[in-house]
Amino acid sequence: MKKQQPKPTQLSHATAKALIKPIKTKLNFFKYPSLEPNRINSYEIHQLLKNSDLDKVSQRLRNQARSISTSVSLTSGFFEMLCSEIYGEQGFILDVTTHKKTLNQTIQKAFFKWEDECCKYGVYDFGDYEELILTALYRDGEAFIRLSKGEQLKIELIDADDITNDLMDEKRSIYYGIAYEKNQITPKTYHQQLKDKTYRLIPANEIIHIKKTALMKQKRGVSKLASAIFDAHSKDKLKKSELDRARLASEITGFLVHKDENSLMPNVEYSENGEIEQKEINIPNVLQTGTFELLEDGITPHFVNPHNPINMEFFLKSTDRDVARSLGVSYSTYTGDLSDVNYSSIRQGTIAERRNFKRIQNFIKRKFHNVIFKAWLECELLAGRIKPKDYILISENFNFKAQGWEYIDPVKEVNANKIAIQAGFKTISEVLREKGVEIDDFMDELDKEKELVKKLREIKILKGEINEH
Repeated sequence: MKKQQPKPTQLSHATAKALIKPIKTKLNFFKYPSLEPNRINSYEIHQLLKNSDLDKVSQRLRNQARSISTSVSLTSGFFEMLCSEIYGEQGFILDVTTHKKTLNQTIQKAFFKWEDECCKYGVYDFGDYEELILTALYRDGEAFIRLSKGEQLKIELIDADDITNDLMDEKRSIYYGIAYEKNQITPKTYHQQLKDKTYRLIPANEIIHIKKTALMKQKRGVSKLASAIFDAHSKDKLKKSELDRARLASEITGFLVHKDENSLMPNVEYSENGEIEQKEINIPNVLQTGTFELLEDGITPHFVNPHNPINMEFFLKSTDRDVARSLGVSYSTYTGDLSDVNYSSIRQGTIAERRNFKRIQNFIKRKFHNVIFKAWLECELLAGRIKPKDYILISENFNFKAQGWEYIDPVKEVNANKIAIQAGFKTISEVLREKGVEIDDFMDELDKEKELVKKLREIKILKGEINEH
């Protein structure tokens, strides 16, 4: 006998609705186009997921940046402009501010004298090192300064290529030419490659390694030009190619074609045996300016149309703006083009630009000047030229003064500062500091001028040129 199948239970519509759980609609508020790219953009978007190791590409970027810095005119001029804006006419000036004025002047004079004798090889002075280090920091992404402490401090600049990127030994914690402690952050030894392919081991306490880092465990610096290399090179190559095309188009003159209307077969000839042969056609392969070539029959001349690039100027300006932005300067400063600027625009661009320059000045002072001065001060102490008490006092009361900048519009800005001081928004010290002048130096200069005016007045009174009253 067949088993009877159980009849399906019939539920009312209301009961069925109560038993079925409603499905909640999920709303995606964070739907980014980059996570679901179309086929055209998918390859480029997925390439962004492949992060490049900065230390692995630093050497290649450094080599490219060095080529760009000498082959591209604007980039070459950028380094000259950068040194001028950061260091000014005199570089950074040591300012010792202890309560002992005689001690302050003695230390400042001694350090100023050392600046002429600081080079280990007797070739460069301190001003040269300032420019070399700033250029290396922007072009190579890093600078290595070795300190030789003895009777007197000596310094030398080690080329970034000499601390080779190829030396790797994870077992000994050596990465890109630098040996590290177990934390892989604190340097222990630098490996300087010599001409015979051997290495000189330099302790980390003798090296100042200046670099701008993007990652905490980054070992080597990356060129500041890295994001501008491709744009600068492409623009320079395009500009040269357009000039070449224009020159070639201007040098091609034309061809003259010989036509024999009486001949039915102008391109054939009879051989000695009386057979018909194709005539040999001479095609000139050299063009000279101002000359005409006679072509045989059957040759059609083709001329290169003069090239007139469309929006070429817009492309060049757009590229220069991008490059200038990546370097932290304004378009007008990078190119020297002031044709489209007015007072408001140049003032706004200059303020932002100078704020960036001040950050660079402070960075250089912290990483280079302050470290150098403390090392020099230590050598002076060990040599007995400074007393221990004075050493402590000086090491806590010194600074390097950077240059200020001239007013863009002196009348407007002086009046603005005057109003700001009267309203209490600014102090005289703040205004002077913007010009790179400290208040104590300013007051000393005023006292000297008052004393000079007083002496000049006394001389004129003795000569009877003016009345005493």
